[in-house]
Amino acid sequence: MHTRIFILISVILLITLTGCERVSQVVQPDATTTPTETTLKIGVIQPSNTFTTFSQGAETARVQINEKGGVLGMEIAFISRDNQPVASEPPTPEASVSAAKELIEMEDVFALLGPVYSTNAVEVGPIAQQAQRLMLPGSSGSNVPETGDYVFLITVPNPFQGKVMASFAMNPDELGATTAATIVEADDVYTTDLVQAFEAAFQQSGGEIVHSGAYSVGETTFTALLTEIHKVQPDVIFCPGFQPEVPSLIKEARQIGITGTFLGGSAWDDRERFLSILEDNSVLDGSYYPTNFSIATPDPNVQEFVTAYSTHFGNPPDGIAASGYDAMRLLARAIETAGSLDPVAVRDAFAAVSGYKGATTISHYDANRHPVKSLAIQTISGGQVEHYKVVEP
Repeated sequence: MHTRIFILISVILLITLTGCERVSQVVQPDATTTPTETTLKIGVIQPSNTFTTFSQGAETARVQINEKGGVLGMEIAFISRDNQPVASEPPTPEASVSAAKELIEMEDVFALLGPVYSTNAVEVGPIAQQAQRLMLPGSSGSNVPETGDYVFLITVPNPFQGKVMASFAMNPDELGATTAATIVEADDVYTTDLVQAFEAAFQQSGGEIVHSGAYSVGETTFTALLTEIHKVQPDVIFCPGFQPEVPSLIKEARQIGITGTFLGGSAWDDRERFLSILEDNSVLDGSYYPTNFSIATPDPNVQEFVTAYSTHFGNPPDGIAASGYDAMRLLARAIETAGSLDPVAVRDAFAAVSGYKGATTISHYDANRHPVKSLAIQTISGGQVEHYKVVEP
């Protein structure tokens, strides 16, 4: 009797274990084949109170892609984390790292969109690289992709921005400058990288950097810095930093009699906030800055983006929104090209991008994982941003 019971129990256990093994084989996804999941989770690292159009641009793309059936049959879902602990201060590297770890380790997102600031992106890059997650930041720091081959820039990289703005400043048909002053935000990767590129290009073409200075986050008066610049009277002042400091700095510069033309960087294209700092933006008139996107571009792909974004959010998009939009569309394109969620295959497909047309046009990616693309120069006139010209790579 005992022998029969033992044999019966053994048979039941064998059937149960075999069944479990079969279930395990069914539910464990094989990344090298077309996935069977219904949702593709993408992590978004977005400051709550600055450059918010980045995630809005990405959301515009997400909606479009889902309306057309998603990616490999999966609907895209965003899981967002805020990396700006204090609304009145810039997002922090610490909060960005925490957000990235939570999105990867707890939410198991497939890829990361963001962060925006280069100072934050260089800290998040190693985390994405180690976890084999594509990271597509909204930043333009040339050293951001150095953390590994899963990190790709979307916007125009700083070396090209700096070179274009130096050439624009010195062009006799534009500003005809021969002297320049430069201003960085202390301890900021983006402004330092961009100013170095500008200074190198300006000097290489025979120009003279007559003063290099810095301000710190939170400063509201810039008397000492601007007094030194006023003494040397540069033709142009390259100040590619962020709001709220830069608009206030330009206002004070005009008040003390500095007449040189102010030039900025793509950070100025956080237009709504940049133009909300001063009561009267006319002191910004005659300034110029670069962006990777122009609403005036007649290309139907650009106008599709403009229409969709404006419909969703009630305002026209800026360059930051264009970066978020292209990041999501490029990611979807790479996954479709790879035909799977294999991280290596998707990464390789992303690196092979060519002839992309969306909010912006990307010819291809270079060996540094920088996009090769055109740059739009904007000007401020009547206190408002206006398109000025496009510069091809």
